[in-house]
Amino acid sequence: MISFFRRLRQRLLSENRFSKYLMYAIGEILLVVVGILLALQINNWNQERIQAKELDGLMKSISSAIQSDVKYLNYIRTARENMGQHADSIFNAYMDRPFTFMELTDYAYLSNTFNDLITTIYYLPNTSSFEALKSSLYLSKLQGTDIESLLHTYYSSADRIQKQEEEYNQILKADYRSWSNEFRNNGRDLFIRPWFYDDSEEKLKRFIEILNAESTTALFAKGFEEINMTDLYDLQITLGEKYIEMVDQKQVNFSEQTKISFSSIIGTYEEVDVLNLLIDGQVAPNFDFIYAQSGDVYYPGIDFKEDYLVITYPEDTFTWGSPYFRIKVLNGRVTELDFSKYKHVVLEMKGEKGGEEFALMMKDKYDLPDGKESRVNITLTQNWKKYQVPIDQFKTADMEIIETPLGFVFIGGQGKTIHVRSIQFN
Repeated sequence: MISFFRRLRQRLLSENRFSKYLMYAIGEILLVVVGILLALQINNWNQERIQAKELDGLMKSISSAIQSDVKYLNYIRTARENMGQHADSIFNAYMDRPFTFMELTDYAYLSNTFNDLITTIYYLPNTSSFEALKSSLYLSKLQGTDIESLLHTYYSSADRIQKQEEEYNQILKADYRSWSNEFRNNGRDLFIRPWFYDDSEEKLKRFIEILNAESTTALFAKGFEEINMTDLYDLQITLGEKYIEMVDQKQVNFSEQTKISFSSIIGTYEEVDVLNLLIDGQVAPNFDFIYAQSGDVYYPGIDFKEDYLVITYPEDTFTWGSPYFRIKVLNGRVTELDFSKYKHVVLEMKGEKGGEEFALMMKDKYDLPDGKESRVNITLTQNWKKYQVPIDQFKTADMEIIETPLGFVFIGGQGKTIHVRSIQFN
């Protein structure tokens, strides 16, 4: 091929056909340029393919690490929850009780719970693959995607969990050291390993004395702190499972429904113009739903069904009742949020019989519990229906410092039952 072009060029020159030679030369130059551009394009395509493959490998490596994290998070969450349940059982069944006899199973239950409590556990996320991604050239390829926000949120949340665990475990260790010094050579081994001691009145008496000691009671009360930590693990597991799912499905952006579902993870998806309090009858992360009423008698009044919740206001029992949502961001450290970007709150509801009347309310952090807040009256039908309420009707609430994002208000002695499926601000 090269010899053909060379002979053609020589023939044109020998025949003194300069114009045709010039056209040939230009064509040859264009051919070379096209060849170079084509080669560059192929090279760029190969580079992009290689980079995409390497990025995919890093994403899958992170997914594998998060899978291990999620598995361990479920273990540690179960351990914390069990400790809270054991603490509750011990305070209800053993503390300040006049025992004249105790079975070996009772000794074992109390001692094993105590030994489990003083054994510190930690969440140690595997961050090596994520650090490798951050130090590579490939993180920029994810810039602006939902999966990038998800990754940063996951590992920021992991740091928050580690800091809270470290603070809790350090206090626990200090309290145990004080307890251990208090009962050194004075019943410590008896309380930790009671099965090595023969049954006797003296054994029972000393064991009960240590059990009811202020320092022991304070340690067992730590179990309630542990169960309160489970919300953090639940959120971390949700974030991790979503990342694993997106990598498996080769997605980098959320579906619209996923954006809505994740909108209540405050500060993460600010571009989402909706915030959910209730999704298919389940309270969204970072919120609580509490029943308040007149009088001192506890009344549950809230029943969670498969895809909706039921609120019951009993007949001739209270002068008023108010189930309401409470903000609980960062494990309760943030209790107010800015709702000024939203225009409406939309509730999907129905009445048990139809015709149920009640009011909705919102409160800012300075609103007093005096019932003087602005309210919007609602009357339900017996069929599911969406009710859209402009939030500017809650005139007494400063939308920039909302503490109670929504509450239901029942007044008087007439009983009523309502069903609520979803609540969304948009």
